[in-house]
Amino acid sequence: MPLNKAVHTVLLVLVFFPVGLFAEATATQAGNAVAEKAPSTSTKSVIVVKDVKFFQHRLGGQINPWNRMQVEVVANSNPDPKALNKTWVDKVKLTVTQVFKNKSTKAEDWNYYRSSVTILSLEINQPRTVSFYLPGDVVKRDNLRKEPDYFFVQVEAAGNEEPLFDAKGNVIAEQSRAISHDLAQKKNFDGAKDVADRCAGNNPGVLRPQFLVNYPDVPVVVPPSAEFIREDLSAK
Repeated sequence: MPLNKAVHTVLLVLVFFPVGLFAEATATQAGNAVAEKAPSTSTKSVIVVKDVKFFQHRLGGQINPWNRMQVEVVANSNPDPKALNKTWVDKVKLTVTQVFKNKSTKAEDWNYYRSSVTILSLEINQPRTVSFYLPGDVVKRDNLRKEPDYFFVQVEAAGNEEPLFDAKGNVIAEQSRAISHDLAQKKNFDGAKDVADRCAGNNPGVLRPQFLVNYPDVPVVVPPSAEFIREDLSAK
C-alpha cells in the first residue's frame, strides 16, 4: 500500500469507525514510538493550556461572521536556570491547528488551518489568553462551523515542546484542553497530526493571531491577553 494511501486509511478509521478499531490498527506503531520517546510525567508541565473556546461573530463592519479560537495558557514554573527573573517565562510559542471536515472522504482534502505566535513573557500563575481568527469570507466560502472537527495546541517553552501525552499514550490530564476529545490518545493524535503537517501549508496566513486582525472585537468580552513578539516584522 503506498504511503499516502496508508495515511488516508489511518485517519479515516479515526473519523468513521470506533476508536478501539483505530487503536488496534496502530497499536504496534504507537508502541514503538512511545518506547523511543516516552515523555516524562514526573515533572509538572511548564506551560499548561487551561482552556480553549470557540466563537463566531462579526468584527467591525465586516459582513460575514469570523471564527475566533481563544486559548488560555498559564505558566507553572521557569525552566531556564539562567533566567534573570524566575517568576516570568519568556518566549513561549503557541501553535494551533484546526481541521474542518468537508464532503470528501479523503482526509487530505479537508480544510486545515494553522497559526503560531510567540508570547513575549508570561508571569507564573497569571493566566493569559491568545486569540486566533479565521476571516468571515473564508468561513462562508468554506462553509465552516464555529468549532472545528479537530484541533490541537502545541506549546514550546525555552526551546522545548511541552509533552501532551504520558508514557502510556494517554493525554496528560492538565493538558487535556489542548487537544480535541477524539485525539486524546497518542495513536489517534499522531495520525491526525501527520496529515495536518502536510496539508496545513495549503492555507498559509489564513488563520491569524490577534495582532494581525485590524477590526475591533466589540461583541465579545476578551480576557486579559498576553503580549507578543512581532515576528511578522523584520528588523532592517
